[in-house]
Amino acid sequence: MNQLQEYWRWIWQIGKLYWLSKEKWKAISIASVYILLIIIANNVLLKFNYYLGRTSTALQAKSNVFYHLTLITTGLIALYVLSYILRYYVQQKLELYWREWLNQNFLQRYFDNRAYYKINNNNNNKQIDNPDERLSEDIESFVSNTIFYSFDLGDTVFRGFLFIDSLWKINHFFVFLTITIAAIRTLISVLIGKSLIPLRDKKLKLKPDFRYSLVNVRNNSETIAFYGGEEQELKVIRAKFHTLLAVLHQTILPESTLSAFEISISIGSGLIPQLILAPEYFAGKIQFGDIASSLSAFGIVLGVFSWFANSFDGLTSYASVVKRLGIFKDFLEQSDPVIQKGEAIQTIIDQRLALNHLTLQTPDYKRTLVKNLSFEVAPGEGILLMGASGSGKSSILRAISGLWNSGCGNIYRPHLSEIFFLPQRPYMILGTLRAQLLYPHYQQNITDDQLQLILNKVNLSNLVEQVGGFDTEINWTDILSLGEQQRLGFARLILANPAYAVLDEPTSALDIDTEKQLYEMVKDSNTTFISVGHRPNLVQYHKYVIEILDRGNWRIFSS
Repeated sequence: MNQLQEYWRWIWQIGKLYWLSKEKWKAISIASVYILLIIIANNVLLKFNYYLGRTSTALQAKSNVFYHLTLITTGLIALYVLSYILRYYVQQKLELYWREWLNQNFLQRYFDNRAYYKINNNNNNKQIDNPDERLSEDIESFVSNTIFYSFDLGDTVFRGFLFIDSLWKINHFFVFLTITIAAIRTLISVLIGKSLIPLRDKKLKLKPDFRYSLVNVRNNSETIAFYGGEEQELKVIRAKFHTLLAVLHQTILPESTLSAFEISISIGSGLIPQLILAPEYFAGKIQFGDIASSLSAFGIVLGVFSWFANSFDGLTSYASVVKRLGIFKDFLEQSDPVIQKGEAIQTIIDQRLALNHLTLQTPDYKRTLVKNLSFEVAPGEGILLMGASGSGKSSILRAISGLWNSGCGNIYRPHLSEIFFLPQRPYMILGTLRAQLLYPHYQQNITDDQLQLILNKVNLSNLVEQVGGFDTEINWTDILSLGEQQRLGFARLILANPAYAVLDEPTSALDIDTEKQLYEMVKDSNTTFISVGHRPNLVQYHKYVIEILDRGNWRIFSS
């Protein structure tokens, strides 16, 4: 019951986002049309069942009225088909509107407060795997299944109210019989099918894991080829696939047993009414058409009481999707998913870039990277952070950008929109060369000539001709070497012309002369910057050097 309450909470919490939003009246209007079509379709079905019995009686009596009744039943079939087409159209529209709204809502939450970073870089967060799968497939599945099962249940219950009276008039015993059969059917379905829920949870996790392992090979094909790591990669992929297969093998027995049970019930339910009504028909107490009507009514009413059993297989998959999406939503709603075990670094928005008595720890608070660090970057000057690999240089930049706040002390900095961050491997977006150069401020009004001038300055003068123009879209990570990507990153920096810049080993793949040329341009732009690097020749481009030592110690000296 606790688990069921949790599922209902997730369904309600996710569902109300759209149905209580500004779009609610549009959604309610479309849902009302759908409900009206359900009412029309079921009344048509009831009429059809009535005339089906009369048509069968006329056929058995060889009466000419058979053709007139057949014409009526044909018209009712056409009307039912038309209502079904309209229902499908309205349902698909409602699904798309809801899916579009919910997808935008989740995407906004995903990027707010850098939740995407916290999810993908928190090693302690084991529940939120494959967020891309949740944003794409799980949202689609949640919306379509919620609409389907909600309206299908309502449709089934309404149909039951219409047909149970008809069945009661034919034979009282039929009603009690359908309830008994449905109860047994539901109980057996639950007993057989309950083992499918954890298995489908695993399947929803393992399928994207296997897919990601293949994508990882595609994204790192050259590196793997250089290492000659084909055997190891194949071993990893096969292990993931075999794990997935093991779960799929476990689902075969309960799924096949459940299917076999459903088929036997379907076949048996068609014979029972005939066996019960045959003596009355042979005695002349009922007409032949009553048997045809009772068969249809019995099947429909049995379907009403067996709704849960009929839907159990799909509901288990739906429950897995609800759980994945519900956990994802709970995570996104938290102001800070990382539980603070100690003090937090305070970031103060100011017109200067300074650290005051900063003690920085890893997010799990298990290791102190630097203790009591204080410095201020004077306008137009630079500070270089140096130290052994893993000493915490890049982590200080993470603290400045607000990605890490584990520790204590104060950071004074402008708003992040005034600081340009340039990592060792610049991010290559999915887009055109123009978008690459202007990222993340694509709205800048820059001419092609101005863009070409910047490319010339960073030694990428032939890039436009090489790729076929500024508006060409290609896989930039595959086309450009790391050195070309770093030069393109400096082109972004020059175009953005920020007041402050944070540079994390941005010239590691460049030669000394190119490095000098790029740093001279940054200095000439009067941008105040902090750099991380190892090369001794970087010292000359900065006013001060801070060396991070062992055990969180540090020292500062003039270049």
